[in-house]
Amino acid sequence: MNLNDCFNSIAVTQEATFIPREIWTTLIERHRSMIKIVEGFENSEQICKMIEDVAGELGINQKLEEISIKHPPDTPIDMNYLSSDNKSLELEIVDSLDNLEGRVRHELMHVADQLDGKFKHKNSLVPPEGTGAFRRYKYLWNVYIDSRLVKSGKPSYDTQEAREKEIEECYPELSACLRKRCFTFLWGMGLLDFEQISAMSYGLFSIFEELKSLAQAHGEKQITFDTIEELKNYGK
Repeated sequence: MNLNDCFNSIAVTQEATFIPREIWTTLIERHRSMIKIVEGFENSEQICKMIEDVAGELGINQKLEEISIKHPPDTPIDMNYLSSDNKSLELEIVDSLDNLEGRVRHELMHVADQLDGKFKHKNSLVPPEGTGAFRRYKYLWNVYIDSRLVKSGKPSYDTQEAREKEIEECYPELSACLRKRCFTFLWGMGLLDFEQISAMSYGLFSIFEELKSLAQAHGEKQITFDTIEELKNYGK
């Protein structure tokens, strides 16, 4: 049920449940004013509606006071920026309807994870930008999100096949066979927390015994790359 359905349902039962009119009005106005989008979007109506529906489904609309939608400033990539007090969210959304639901679900899942106390997100655990660990951190969290979306039957940012292909960019020093087996494990994992994702960003084989055993069986080790450039240029 999306937010409009919720309000319609409440409206039907308003008299029966004795919701004061002033509270009802406040709820409607908050609902209408929570999502703001800058000018210049050709698909503003569809984008706002999608964000409204998914935010309501994930329950993050109850935790945020404002969602601002803006154009990506440089590259056409969707991004999310949650404020330090967890009250407001800035979304950079590409003005396109191509896989809009999958893209929005992916970005808002990042936010839902951060707002979930059990996920234990800490900015201090994010690897330094520009490092190989940072690239791997982004990949591991993206896989964790898209795998949950796919397994729940929801549109995702990328397919399982695309994410499996991407692992070569993050771990070029590993053999294709080991990468494939590691990805299969990563895609099939249950619930993770941010501490585990951060730790695996530095050492893929450092947390789970299954991954340690795979690396030992193949006689391979992960290489640490100080910069993303080193990671990209490995073996070239």
